[in-house]
Amino acid sequence: MRQAVVRQLLLAIVLLAGAGFAVHRLCVIPFRDNLVMGDVEKRMAIVDNVDSYRATSLARLNLADLDRVASSRRLDPAWYLFYGASCEVLDRWQDAADAYTRALDIDQRPEIYFNRGLVMLHLGQIDRATADMVRAVRFNPFFIDQISGELRTRVAAEAGLR
Repeated sequence: MRQAVVRQLLLAIVLLAGAGFAVHRLCVIPFRDNLVMGDVEKRMAIVDNVDSYRATSLARLNLADLDRVASSRRLDPAWYLFYGASCEVLDRWQDAADAYTRALDIDQRPEIYFNRGLVMLHLGQIDRATADMVRAVRFNPFFIDQISGELRTRVAAEAGLR
C-alpha cells in the first residue's frame, strides 16, 4: 500500500514537472519573445529618424535581442526582416542579403524581394538586384516609384510596365 502511494506521488510529480515544462516552452517563451519582437519593431521605427551613432547603437541592440529569440522565431519572416534591416544599418550587406533570402524561403512577399534587391545594389550585384526588384514590382507595381534612374527604366521594362 505504501509503495502504491509513493508511486502515485512520484507519477504526479513527474506529470506536474512535465506540464510545467510544456507551459514554459509553449506559452512563456513565445510570449516573452513576442515582447522582444515588439521592442525591436519600435526601435526599427525610429532608426531612420536619429543620427547615425544612435541608429548604429539601436541596430546592435536589435541584433542582440534578435539573436536571443532566434530559436523560437525561425519560421517568422518578421524576424528575418528585422535582422536584415538591422544589418543594413550596420553596413553588413551580406548578412542582410542572407537574412532576406531566408525570409523568402518562408514567405515570398514583395517587400522582401525589394529589400534584398536594394542590398544587392550595395553588394554591386546589379543583375540580381534587378531580378529581385522586377519580382517585387510584378507583385506590387507601387514599388517602381521607389526606384530612380536607369535602374527604374530597366526594372519597368522587365516587369512589363510602361
